[in-house]
Amino acid sequence: MTTPLRERGLSCDVQYGLDDWIVYAWLPGHDSVVLVGRQNGWLATHQTPAESPTSMSVLYDTTVSPGPDDFADVEPLLSAVDALLARLARAQSPPAAHGVHVAEVPAPPAAGRGTRSR
Repeated sequence: MTTPLRERGLSCDVQYGLDDWIVYAWLPGHDSVVLVGRQNGWLATHQTPAESPTSMSVLYDTTVSPGPDDFADVEPLLSAVDALLARLARAQSPPAAHGVHVAEVPAPPAAGRGTRSR
């Protein structure tokens, strides 16, 4: 689980509890995603301590009504994480500067390699 999260630029840490895996993934800023993997599925939460120390929302949960392969199939879980990252990227993108035009400047001509004698 940590490899695909690290490929998305997140720092990760893993702990093993009594019957579950707990993966902490830190997003840019102070937000984090906590993934709890149990034999019956995954629970993923997004925590935003900058807004409130107890602010948390559920991103993905298959632990309530698990299917046969919910723990092994992590693609839907990663899709939920990707959707969160896309929302955060849109929310954090700086506003475009108004009235600023950047013109392309042509590159100077390539210099000759040798000198000519006359």
